[in-house]
Amino acid sequence: MLAIELSADTEEMFQMVSQKTGRPLDVLVQEALDRFLEEWEDQQDVVEAQQLYREFKEGGEPGISWKDVKSSMDLKHVL
Repeated sequence: MLAIELSADTEEMFQMVSQKTGRPLDVLVQEALDRFLEEWEDQQDVVEAQQLYREFKEGGEPGISWKDVKSSMDLKHVL
C-alpha cells in the first residue's frame, strides 16, 4: 500500500468532486492515477516507435508499401 500526501488544493478538488459525484475519494484518486499511468505508457510507446522508425530509416533497408502488404494479406486469407 502506498500513502501519499496531496497538496491542500489537490485534496480540496478531489473532495469537491467526490461530494458532487457521490463517488468515494479513494476511487477517484485511483482512477486519476490509472489514467496518468496509461498516458505515460502511451507516451513511452510513442518514444519507442520513433526510435525504431529512426533506426529503420538509418538502416537503408527498403520498406514494403501498404498496397503490397494488403495484397499479400488478401491472397492469404481468401475464403
